[in-house]
Amino acid sequence: MALEIAVGVLLLLALLQSTLMLQLWRQSRQLKQDVARLDGSVSLSVQTDVPTAMLVTALGRMEQRIARIEQQPAPVKPTSYELAQQLAREGADIEQMVARCGLTRDEARLIRQLHPVTH
Repeated sequence: MALEIAVGVLLLLALLQSTLMLQLWRQSRQLKQDVARLDGSVSLSVQTDVPTAMLVTALGRMEQRIARIEQQPAPVKPTSYELAQQLAREGADIEQMVARCGLTRDEARLIRQLHPVTH
């Protein structure tokens, strides 16, 4: 009787294992199909990659703009800021700093705040 139960349990386990193997085989086949489908769609998008040409054109324009900007002289010389700092420490008003250093009013105001009058 115990032998018959053991054989029945072994048959049941074999059936369960076969079912599991069949399910895993189906999943692997489905995954292979999905990968093949994705590979196909990726290769199609690479073949019809029109936006790349547009990006290359835009990059060329950006490089030209950068070259033009680099060729332009700096609007305010660094020595102007040094002079403005010195004037601020000496108590010059904003109008004097704008006239002598070529700064905007906001720049002159900022320099006065950062460099208070020293006696």
